[in-house]
Amino acid sequence: MMKILFVGNSGPIFLTHRLPLVLATLKAGHDVHVALPPSPASPQIAKHDFKFHEIPLSRSGINPFFELRSLMALYFLYRKILPDIIHHVTLKPVLYGSLAAHLAKISAIVNTISGLGYVFTTNNFKSKMLLILVKRFFRISFLHPNKRIIFQNPKNLADFLSYGLVDKKSTVLIKGSGVDTETFKPSSEPHSVPVVMVASRMLLDKGICEFVEAAREIKSEGGKARFVLVGDVDLDNPMTISTSQIKRWVNEGVIEWWGKQEDMPEIFSRAHIVSLPSYAEGLPKVLIEASACGRPIVTTDVSGCRDTVINGENGILVPSHNSKALAVAFRRLISNPQLRQHMGEAGRQIAVNEFSIEIVIQKTFAVYQDLSRSFSIQPLH
Repeated sequence: MMKILFVGNSGPIFLTHRLPLVLATLKAGHDVHVALPPSPASPQIAKHDFKFHEIPLSRSGINPFFELRSLMALYFLYRKILPDIIHHVTLKPVLYGSLAAHLAKISAIVNTISGLGYVFTTNNFKSKMLLILVKRFFRISFLHPNKRIIFQNPKNLADFLSYGLVDKKSTVLIKGSGVDTETFKPSSEPHSVPVVMVASRMLLDKGICEFVEAAREIKSEGGKARFVLVGDVDLDNPMTISTSQIKRWVNEGVIEWWGKQEDMPEIFSRAHIVSLPSYAEGLPKVLIEASACGRPIVTTDVSGCRDTVINGENGILVPSHNSKALAVAFRRLISNPQLRQHMGEAGRQIAVNEFSIEIVIQKTFAVYQDLSRSFSIQPLH
């Protein structure tokens, strides 16, 4: 039995993206710990059989005092638990956690780069200055001698290699967080006006404005379709769209806003087309889930998003920041139910064959075993 600690920066995202891996590690007989900042999801997380630790870690804050406090909190937690492996997920846990693990003399670490965040994707002065600091911090954080860095798409991996932030032998490509293909399964299309859906946090860099503009263009021409946003605003993210702005779009009659939803398989069953016009992603779980539900995808030809779609087979790729190209793709699918069915069936097969949660867990377990031969791998049932 090994002691394994998972560190993330969001309780809600942990529940949707990481919980199956953690529970599989627990089922394999290991002593599992989870460290996350306090959130409304904390009571639900604490109900599980692993040991849960709340840590002071903001997702996007840059106050030097608070950031140093976060780093020290991780260091003292690591010294207290003394795990055999620490698995950090997302940029800030990777940055601070790797450095804390090096200082605490932890024997092995795994870092998952699940997307590069607004610092890498936003082209303004503040982001450029932060990017310089982040790159330097990465070089220091990645000094740990016994590490593996998991990337979710080839572009992010290539970027880190070109920046000189990682050496190739310490990197692993595992596409996404996995999808439960038994929970997310195909259903028949609703017999209604086609519903085009974006399910994500309401952020500018998710392409929400481009989606709204494409919807406005199609509706102005008399197009028969409903355009739906599913998800909440994210006040901790500087790219968030305000609630008042979304309500203005709703009042204009361009889109519907269903807010945050828990039963996503049921929500996808009410859609005909699922879109994510994002500017960049790690590997968007929502598109894999929609594919597993047999829905055609319209997404952007950018890192992460393009890795979920074979263009013309299970969906359509369009340029990012381009509402007109988005509208063209939507029109094509809105008007062609046979094409939607073909793409939905193809997407289901891709989700099962390439992105199932079982595949992702076994590949991650192989990383743990590569770092420590004491890690046991048991078949998943």
